[in-house]
Amino acid sequence: MSVRAARWLVGSVLVLAGGVASAQPFSVPVGKWWERPRIAGRLGITTEQVSKLNAATYPHAKAMVDLKASVEKATLDLQAASETEPFEAERARLAFGVLQQARQRLEAERFEMLLKVRATLTPDQWSRLQELVRERREEAMGGVQPTPGAGLRRNQQPRRNPN
Repeated sequence: MSVRAARWLVGSVLVLAGGVASAQPFSVPVGKWWERPRIAGRLGITTEQVSKLNAATYPHAKAMVDLKASVEKATLDLQAASETEPFEAERARLAFGVLQQARQRLEAERFEMLLKVRATLTPDQWSRLQELVRERREEAMGGVQPTPGAGLRRNQQPRRNPN
């Protein structure tokens, strides 16, 4: 495998993994959103809930710092494995496996934190928060919903499967 092909492979994997992470339906805004007056006011977050959210998220946020570092290190290792000459597919496979495991641990930690956040909010607050997340996502995309083939350049047709 050429260096160019290996780089393309690594880049594709990273783009796909980012897309999967951002497509999660169980989502909240980034950071301590419950301390932002606009969001807290819209949801009706109480001072007791703020205390519970801070206590529930701190240990997970702290753990995620180390887990993010593990993902970054594994990404560097995969990149190095894909750029070595002579290219060793098995070394790249192993590095990719380590990267997948690091991402899985990070996502599992994030999910556990989200469960605690969800348990702290009332059903109505959770519903309003999810609506807020949807609104923000639409604003970020300019109000356009993603559709199949949306990434194609003008006048470019999707590839058809010849089979």
